[in-house]
Amino acid sequence: MSDAIRFGLIGCGGQGGYLSEAAAITGQAELVACADLRPERAEQFAARFGYARWFGSAGEMLDEAEIDAVIVATSHGQLQPAALEAVQAGKHALVEKPMALTAAEGRTLVEAAREAGVRLMVGYTLRLLPERREMRRLLEAGAVGEVTHVLGGQLIGQMGGWLAERERGGGPLYYVGSHALDFILWMAGAPVERVFAEVNRAAQGGVETDASISIRFEGGILGQLLTSQRMGGRYGWCDVIGTAGRLRAVWETAEVYVESRAMPEYAMPTRIEVPATAHHPQFPPEAGARLSGFKYVRSWAAEMAEFIGAIREDRDPSPSGEDGLRVLEVIDAAFESERTGAPVEF
Repeated sequence: MSDAIRFGLIGCGGQGGYLSEAAAITGQAELVACADLRPERAEQFAARFGYARWFGSAGEMLDEAEIDAVIVATSHGQLQPAALEAVQAGKHALVEKPMALTAAEGRTLVEAAREAGVRLMVGYTLRLLPERREMRRLLEAGAVGEVTHVLGGQLIGQMGGWLAERERGGGPLYYVGSHALDFILWMAGAPVERVFAEVNRAAQGGVETDASISIRFEGGILGQLLTSQRMGGRYGWCDVIGTAGRLRAVWETAEVYVESRAMPEYAMPTRIEVPATAHHPQFPPEAGARLSGFKYVRSWAAEMAEFIGAIREDRDPSPSGEDGLRVLEVIDAAFESERTGAPVEF
């Protein structure tokens, strides 16, 4: 694997495992080393996922292991410090969402990566799901005409553990709402002008139970994000509405709905069933994974392939660190709007 990108991993938990499998599926990654603050977990993780070495700290791994890039998959509050250490050591970094807890932290990370001349990608996987890629293709083909509204959300059930602790980056807005927010910003394709938010919070832990965020974009596009941990299930969606039609995708289905006056084949409301392999690279058949049947592994593998391609082609990945920063700027504004009860101007 002399031509493979040599990877290290910071954070030997569940998401670190998924992304390790995804990297292996690409056939373009060599799993060199992993690190976790619990050395025994790092040792077990290395044996399970095929990392050649393991370490009890990210610093040790960055100093001693010969790696080109790092996957950062820690709890939310530790993402930015770990990724910052990696890029300052000259390593490309794929950092899980939300990348940081504030826009100031995110900006520090983006600037450090730029100064070090390394690539920074944020793990907003909704962009890589086949039905969302199809939705983007239809948008770029002019199916809705001029975009007027982008509405979306991600809702889940009750959150526990560190995800219920505000100081560690818990709450549905960081956890799942940020995914939907990145997708809304991507589909709108315009700078944000103003944000207003309504937020409900838990009596204990202080994290939000629900957040409803209104966004005004330059050019008059109106956006809306809804996220919650009170649904008792899982549901997510995005609607894009324009002067010539509409698009809709629903989380955990393979369907896109389209109605368009600009594309005759979709003059009537149409449901498109998007194949699981659509819009994804063709991965080597020998590059299997124990989790290959898991719904999102192919999309995570597409994410890893995009990251590796950006490194090799010396270009920004999608989503980039700057994309992640835009999400954090809106989240900051939402929390400020909650505090003051007023809209926040950009």
